[in-house]
Amino acid sequence: MPGFYLPTLKINDKLVTLADEEFHHMINVFRNKVGDSINLTNGKGLIVEAEIVELSRKKAFLEILKIEKKSISEPEIGVAFSLLKNKNDLMIIEKLTELGVKKFFPMKTDFTIKKYNDKTVAKYVKTAISAIKQCDNAFLPIFSEVLSFEKTIKKVIEEGYSPIVASERETNFILSDLLNGFKGDKICLFIGPEGGFSDKEFEYFDEKKVAKFKLGNHILRAETAAISSVSELVGIFLEKDKNYY
Repeated sequence: MPGFYLPTLKINDKLVTLADEEFHHMINVFRNKVGDSINLTNGKGLIVEAEIVELSRKKAFLEILKIEKKSISEPEIGVAFSLLKNKNDLMIIEKLTELGVKKFFPMKTDFTIKKYNDKTVAKYVKTAISAIKQCDNAFLPIFSEVLSFEKTIKKVIEEGYSPIVASERETNFILSDLLNGFKGDKICLFIGPEGGFSDKEFEYFDEKKVAKFKLGNHILRAETAAISSVSELVGIFLEKDKNYY
């Protein structure tokens, strides 16, 4: 069923209106008509089934049929990632949003090549909105501003996340090893850029006592490492809680 993003949606709503870009997609992409049912989310935990009861030239009027309130499961997953060229960072946002990451920390590292500006995070948000609509995800991830490597680690820790890093230098510990006995309610994966983290950055990880894990015996592209890490993490959490969301 087609999904649409309506950030003003509230749990007690009975009738809602869809306009602008979402209305355009409804009419011109999905070609919905009166009587069709669609899904809506506000990106803050609500998933709604609604019926189109009226269409005007610029708006759709919808009646709420069923509403469900989702809760964020713990441990909550965050991801700190380096800006990547060729839109590969957008791939990270899209796929990790589908997997349920709740917060992203974009960062500039020593080997970061891609330039960024005040529109960079806005593009990330737009990509995430598209992803939650595709997979009926009730939560739109939160995005931090783009920060330096050091400031990102400090921010992650200040916000209560336990940082861990996917490292091609690690030879012993895998992700499940690090999670044995883990009792935190937030965990943040650090994913490096093309070329990986620098010696200086690895020294900073050691200084902050950030644990490292290996993903295998091959060198992975940054976007592959991000998707693989989060997929494994979600699988581990699902084993403990079949309703992990």
